[in-house]
Amino acid sequence: MTAFTTEFVATPDGALECLCVNRQADPARGAFVLLHGIQGTASAWSEVAPRLGGERTVLMPNMRGRGRSPAPEDPGAYTLEHFAADLHAVIAAVPGPVTLVGWSMGVLVALTLLARHGAHGLDGLVLASGTARPAGEAVWFHAMSAADIAEEARDRATRLGLVACAAPVAVAGAWASVRMADLRPALAGIRLPTLVLHGEQDDQCPLAHGRLIAAAIPDAALEIWPDTGHNPMARDPQRFAQAVLRLYGATRPDIVSAIH
Repeated sequence: MTAFTTEFVATPDGALECLCVNRQADPARGAFVLLHGIQGTASAWSEVAPRLGGERTVLMPNMRGRGRSPAPEDPGAYTLEHFAADLHAVIAAVPGPVTLVGWSMGVLVALTLLARHGAHGLDGLVLASGTARPAGEAVWFHAMSAADIAEEARDRATRLGLVACAAPVAVAGAWASVRMADLRPALAGIRLPTLVLHGEQDDQCPLAHGRLIAAAIPDAALEIWPDTGHNPMARDPQRFAQAVLRLYGATRPDIVSAIH
């Protein structure tokens, strides 16, 4: 069983907890940074991270409101801009380049980072089960109050196979920001090797959203998984890890053999 270590990254609002794999890897090779979804935690990646090989460090931030990361009581402290600022601090703490992997809300956080802070420090992008504009189609919660959202969240966590969940205030605050987001204008300016991965049966974020992202980002690849819903990592963690490694290998021919 893979041993996860823990470290903390300083942000303007406190120390962000990150779970780590392969901390002994050469720092110059950079890292994979894996972003969980709106009610998930770093544990969403527990089956994927050990399968990413020993070439690079793997960092899984617990975004604010999860684990031992800062957990403000104000729902307004959980906007996409707050999450992106925290992520910016994590990327800045990595000595080498970062391949950023976002799932569900993590896609919106990644796109907000690129829109607000640019692509400095990044060498690739994987956007899984995501949307650039939730609007009325990617509806994760229908309730408005934190208490009612918490009730919905319990059912949703069961459906998605989440083993740990965010604090209710973090989910409620994030949803208030997410449901108003429109990151479509940022897509055309992305100049990173990009893989868009989406389940054909995704009922939380319809496939059309993934197609839109892939079509708008120059030269992005689209990988559609049949018979897969919103959580491809739970469906097939080995296949997901291989998809990430293929993207990394495309920019690093010297390690292509490691993904076979």
